[in-house]
Amino acid sequence: MLSSVPILAIFTAVCGFVSNVAAVGPRHQLLSRNDVFNTDEQTYLWSHDSVRVFHDAPGMIWNKTLADAASSWANNCQIQHSDGTLLGGTPYGENIVAGSGVFGIADAIAQFTLDEADYDPSSPTYNHFTQVVWKASTQLGCAVTECPNVFGDVPANYYVCLYYPPGNVVGEASSNVFVGGL
Repeated sequence: MLSSVPILAIFTAVCGFVSNVAAVGPRHQLLSRNDVFNTDEQTYLWSHDSVRVFHDAPGMIWNKTLADAASSWANNCQIQHSDGTLLGGTPYGENIVAGSGVFGIADAIAQFTLDEADYDPSSPTYNHFTQVVWKASTQLGCAVTECPNVFGDVPANYYVCLYYPPGNVVGEASSNVFVGGL
């Protein structure tokens, strides 16, 4: 019998820390908020943007290439980072989380932002929260799949979100992560 208590695993990464990211992005199809009719896509965007607005970061746009790569990785049900292998060498940021029970998109993105209290701009660390609010990251693609036996015999929803350009670039936190709200 499934437990009603959620079980959670959360990870973050930038696939290879980079110092100067080239402005050339992955070949992709960009969709504006007005073009997105998929409720899941809207929920991913809203869940990110509702946090980003308090950190002087612009709204994100959906990137189908990132979403397809996130889906491909999530469908493997390996609760680990892709290590930069999904876009043929193009760098991207990545947040992953798995949770059991009722664990929807907004819950997953909320887990990413729990690291906010740990962020100190005088001594920046890079975590889930910093990737979500990273000002230079403007494109998003996410996916979810249900994976069996993630937590013993308990299935879980496994979320993968990819970001472009990647956040969490060492040495660039002061110009990309703003604290203090509106």
